[in-house]
Amino acid sequence: MATNIDQLDLTQFDPNQLKAISEKAQQMLEKKEKEKVDQAYAQLIEVAKSVDMTLDELLAHGTSKKAKPTRKVAPRYRNPKDASQTWTGRGKQPRWVVEALASGKKITDLEI
Repeated sequence: MATNIDQLDLTQFDPNQLKAISEKAQQMLEKKEKEKVDQAYAQLIEVAKSVDMTLDELLAHGTSKKAKPTRKVAPRYRNPKDASQTWTGRGKQPRWVVEALASGKKITDLEI
């Protein structure tokens, strides 16, 4: 049998033979993939044993820690025309702050 797949002449086979070859190739592919996964699993178990851990403990160790929840910052400024609009003083100034400052108010006038 040819070792190079490109040199294999499939034209000599009838459709039933080609189907049988395809099924056998699929079975062999599945077997080889299973062997590969089994081998990788065995390697993982060996690594876990080498550090005196179970595989579950080793895999759990690699998971990321949850981020600490951030605290909500209290607003420092309020729109005098609309009390529902507030700003913490962080980030870009809201439009109502820019308009109030442009109209001559001071930032201290907007403090809560």
